[in-house]
Amino acid sequence: MSFGISAIDIMVVCLYLSGIFFLAYKSGKFKTSKGEHNLVSDQYLAGKSLTFFESLFSIIATEVSALTFLGIPAFAYGGDFSFLHIYIGALFGRLVIAFIFLPKIYDQGLTVYSVMGLKGTRMGQRFSATFFFINKLLAVGVRLFAGSIMVAQFFSLSIYWAIFIICVITFFYTLIGGLKAVVRTDMVQMGLFVFGGIVAHYLIPEISDQSWGDLMAVAHNAGKMSFFDFSNPNPFFIGVIGGILFDMATHGVDQDFAQRLTGNRSMKGAQKAIIISTFLSIGVAVLFLSIGALLWAHYQSVAAPDVSNDQLFAYFINNHFPEGLRGLMVAGVLAATMSTLDSTINALSASFYSDIIHHETNDKKEISKFYTRDTLVITLLLMIVAFVASKSEGLLVLGLEITSWTAGSLLALFMCSVIMQNWVKLKLDFVSVIGAYVFGITAVYLNRFIIEGVWQWNVYYGFVFAMAFLVLKGRLFDKNI
Repeated sequence: MSFGISAIDIMVVCLYLSGIFFLAYKSGKFKTSKGEHNLVSDQYLAGKSLTFFESLFSIIATEVSALTFLGIPAFAYGGDFSFLHIYIGALFGRLVIAFIFLPKIYDQGLTVYSVMGLKGTRMGQRFSATFFFINKLLAVGVRLFAGSIMVAQFFSLSIYWAIFIICVITFFYTLIGGLKAVVRTDMVQMGLFVFGGIVAHYLIPEISDQSWGDLMAVAHNAGKMSFFDFSNPNPFFIGVIGGILFDMATHGVDQDFAQRLTGNRSMKGAQKAIIISTFLSIGVAVLFLSIGALLWAHYQSVAAPDVSNDQLFAYFINNHFPEGLRGLMVAGVLAATMSTLDSTINALSASFYSDIIHHETNDKKEISKFYTRDTLVITLLLMIVAFVASKSEGLLVLGLEITSWTAGSLLALFMCSVIMQNWVKLKLDFVSVIGAYVFGITAVYLNRFIIEGVWQWNVYYGFVFAMAFLVLKGRLFDKNI
């Protein structure tokens, strides 16, 4: 039975949106610049003013998109808790980021790609950023679509109108205050979608008329909460090992996450934030995987609706949650979606400004004009990708697998041009970037379609093949340059 939209639901959503815009406006007033020469740093790195907690919670808010809110319960509903394998691997990857990557990029440039370009050509820097730009558009476009599912159901809109509305809202509040506004609103939004997950743990048993413990016992006895199989440990090790390089690529050389670290007041604060974020990520993942287990147990005693796994949690909320709390959950999905979308827009804008177009101006009006234009174009591109993604299912894996196709190549470029530059002697130029991506993507194609390996190995195949090409190029052709 559907309750329909109530005035209370709409009021809750409107209060949330009003609060976000107010916070963005107040954050937009924050400036650390003592002169116009720092205006770009204010816009894209928050004037190097981020605290430990701002960096920490914005990392969580950025990685926990609507794929977490809707896709992770769907993953557990159709499978088990094996998604945690990636997070366990992430802990090791983030230790590498904290103690090897960060000392090389902190205070060295506006973006990761500008640091990579210090020992290369402008064209090499531009193409490195361009490939990141394209991949990020595709991956986050999928996340945007995932977040639009529940909004569309709640307001009885087509998925296209839901995507459009979310993009418009996010565009305007991102435009107001730059990275500082993005980070501060992310902190609030993280709290909201975590609270929404906790509420779901209370309401699903209430609606099912069974205790939380009974439902979880049913799921546990059926193996829905399993994440390690002693009879076949291979999936565990594949996931953990795959998660190490995957996280190094996504959180270390992805400007979206890197800017939360390089914008911190100190490198030590950034190091603590990236390490501790792993444990919070695992906690959030368990929270939402458990929702999938609860839903599966509930639908063992009643007929499941005729919707896909990706849409099941949204359906349950819209049709069974009481008014007010339904609005809160919609606000939670909006929070998860917008916290990913706003940070992506800011990161892509920074990369577009600094690396791809490479504007050189200190004029406040010119900087504002560039930021407005770049933000608008990026938002429109994300909207188009989300429209296309609306034809796909299996959102969680799709969103991750898109990133895995090129993450290995980008990580190899970073390793050879920054971390191992003294040994490899690589010149980051057009040939380096194109070669790394050709070899990396070819390797991923080999893994997925020739030997039919699991997608978690994509980053490893791409990384190894791209590294081989770059090391040979650097040692044989660039060492005397």
